Amino acid sequence: MGDRRLIFQTMESGVIKSYIWTFINRFLHYFLILTFALSYLSADIDTLFLVHIVCGVLFGAGVILRVIWGFIGTKHSRFWDFNYRGILEYLTSILGNKKHYIGHNPASSVAIILMLGFGFLVVFSGLLQYGAEQNSGIFAPLFFTYSYFYMGDDLHEFFANCLLFIVAIHFCGSLIDKFWSKGDAIDSMLNGYKRTQKDESVSLNPAQKAIFAFFLLFLFALFLYLLYPKNILLRSSAQDFFTQDSNKTAFGEYKQECGSCHIAYAPFLLPKSAWDSMMSDLENHFGDDASLEEETHARIAAFLEKYASDVVDTKFTQQKESQQIAITKTPYWEIAHRKLNPKIFTTKAIKSKANCQTCHKDAESGIFAKNAVEYFKLKSLRENL
Repeated sequence: MGDRRLIFQTMESGVIKSYIWTFINRFLHYFLILTFALSYLSADIDTLFLVHIVCGVLFGAGVILRVIWGFIGTKHSRFWDFNYRGILEYLTSILGNKKHYIGHNPASSVAIILMLGFGFLVVFSGLLQYGAEQNSGIFAPLFFTYSYFYMGDDLHEFFANCLLFIVAIHFCGSLIDKFWSKGDAIDSMLNGYKRTQKDESVSLNPAQKAIFAFFLLFLFALFLYLLYPKNILLRSSAQDFFTQDSNKTAFGEYKQECGSCHIAYAPFLLPKSAWDSMMSDLENHFGDDASLEEETHARIAAFLEKYASDVVDTKFTQQKESQQIAITKTPYWEIAHRKLNPKIFTTKAIKSKANCQTCHKDAESGIFAKNAVEYFKLKSLRENL
């Protein structure tokens, strides 16, 4: 990253090559491409969910660093050097004799602002949804206000597709520039040089070099931190709710009495009417007598009703009139497991649909987060059917 003010005489008389895009510009450019691509491609692959969220956070960090560089970077990297005016004129001349720009042309200037804006929206909506649906990360408390974010997944996908669309247009424009207009936009993002009439080269000053070094260290440290299971950005808060002081005693009694035969299913998996129906007929609890002493029965029933799905606002919220006491017959369960072969629940390892803990490490918490599923165990069970 020393002085790169090298001038190369080209075959065109009076035209030289100036060093316009420093390594930090090109590094951030390809870092954003790589992290967004990995995050987007892994979005619908359950076994790669960790890749999706880690790359998503790294992409968000890259967006922030690019915005910072847009204020303190070299001349043509700064936002006030962007050319926004004349975009219509530029687009109409794209297949003709278009004007040559040293820095960003009007189309790429607008595209960069849109990509950074949608990049922020993609990451922010993803973190919100990660908290609201997975009870994880910095927005984990939103898990219990799910009705406000039930469209979060759709918005996250919409923003991601908008960003992909802008990226695709930007890429197509670069191809037109290279192969039709014989421009050097793509080449300049590989080697940093663009053709100019006079020397327009830029170089990093000592402060910018130090900032770039900090950027690299920050991204590397962030990557390592994201791999730490209890990092604040991605960690699960699955155990926090029922271990709070106000819930601890009642939950402990419920877990002792009901958890002695099966896992103590989270109360918010069923509505009040279903818990009432279940607790009123414990003598015939799925073929067993699960009767409790009167006082214990009353306390546990009150606890279950207090945190039922129609009281606690989570992704499991159901219609109040439902009296379906089998969690495995609820709409959420059926939708979540619709792609599985029913025979898998009769295997020796699982035995029953009710044994959620076989594949879900957080089953007892009631969160059922994607990153808590034993996907490799599930894959093995599928292969042995």
